[in-house]
Amino acid sequence: MKLAIVDTMFSRVNMGEIAIDEIKKNYSNVKIVRRTVPGFKDLAVECKLLLEKEKCDIAMALGMAGGAPIDIQCAHEASMAIMQAKLMTNKHIIEVFVFENETWNEMELQEIFDKRIRMHCHNAVALVKNPEKLIKSAGTGRRQGKPDEGKLKEKEKIRISIVMSEFNEELTTKMLASAKNEVKIQGAELGEIISVPGAYDIPLAAKKLLMFKENDGIVAIGAVVKGDTKHDEVITQSTATVLAQLSLQFNKPITLGIIGPGATWEQAEERAEEYAKNAIKSSINLVKKLRR
Repeated sequence: MKLAIVDTMFSRVNMGEIAIDEIKKNYSNVKIVRRTVPGFKDLAVECKLLLEKEKCDIAMALGMAGGAPIDIQCAHEASMAIMQAKLMTNKHIIEVFVFENETWNEMELQEIFDKRIRMHCHNAVALVKNPEKLIKSAGTGRRQGKPDEGKLKEKEKIRISIVMSEFNEELTTKMLASAKNEVKIQGAELGEIISVPGAYDIPLAAKKLLMFKENDGIVAIGAVVKGDTKHDEVITQSTATVLAQLSLQFNKPITLGIIGPGATWEQAEERAEEYAKNAIKSSINLVKKLRR
């Protein structure tokens, strides 16, 4: 078997080196032809050349997309060209793309690079030498580089995760305790708890939690007390708007356990525990309704 590996200079990781390492460790009878091109848009033609002129049996196109919109656009255009090259050569080109904005830190990104490339190496060999092997994984929700999605199954327990604002911590810690207790009373599963500096920071953490399919609902906990200006109105209204948008984007409930705007300290203190409790109950009830 002859394998073409094409990577780019733009990638922040030596993707070709990882692929070659995985192939050499596991397949002594696979011959490798490697090329490196400047960027995404050069991948397709180089793969086509190696499949046709070098008589490679299959190719791997390795590339990294940056976080800017133009980078995402280039990745899409490169993908379209790779699909065209497949049809022109009647040979597989395994597209191994890593996107800089699909993770939250560089350590996670490095892990995805490594896992995705190595897993696709085995897919490439199987497609040529033993395609029947892949049938065993059909319908299993297999992913490359991230945790598998798994098969569809009926989920019994509802999993609720919480994002808590640390601002006015005297109030929000009471709210968190009340929320955790209500999750237990309702017979639900408590997922992750993320603390953020203030209510305005809740949406980003909520988005991270929404990306985990295990979480059925998110509860936002915070206390925005009225001051001398309308700052409390700006914070609560903008936060609520973004959380509503995220809920629609991910098709999962985000319930608003944020006190304010216009609440005095005394009003917030009086309502704190009940607010958090009701937010948990609302989230669980909405998940049940949506499941039906």
